[in-house]
Amino acid sequence: MVIYTVHEPPTATANHLESAEELVFVKDGFSWLAALLPAIWLLWKRMWVELIVFMAVAGVIAWIFTRAGAPELGNAILLAIQIVFGFEAGALYSATLERRGWRVVGTVSGRNQEDCERRFLEVWLPTRTEIPTAPASADPSPRTAASSWSQTALKQAKDALARGRSAIARA
Repeated sequence: MVIYTVHEPPTATANHLESAEELVFVKDGFSWLAALLPAIWLLWKRMWVELIVFMAVAGVIAWIFTRAGAPELGNAILLAIQIVFGFEAGALYSATLERRGWRVVGTVSGRNQEDCERRFLEVWLPTRTEIPTAPASADPSPRTAASSWSQTALKQAKDALARGRSAIARA
């Protein structure tokens, strides 16, 4: 089971159906890529300040232990830092998003990221927005091979909302 925090951009619209595509799911837990290649992970996430700090710390540690005649100890310390970084990468990314103005809108757990995204959107969309009705001529069931997970999740959320409304109408 994995846990994700969900972040909404500062430019999100009032209609959460439109802003659902821009949500960012940040994994809470160990990141292998961040532990093995922290500089590349920081570049990929566009965390420039953190990259500069990481490179400066790594450089100073390598320089100090090389000058002291113990480069193996310096390498061991850098490896330990990378392992700790792997555990803290998600929290660091969340903090960076919040510093940039993103809001945490929820937390969700599931088997994998796709399951978490589906579960979050099924709950978040119907309670936060009015989903527009489809035109009468549109076929509500077409599924193309190019459908993304988010399009599928949005369709499932719309279907769940429609089922809930019809159940309330029958009651």
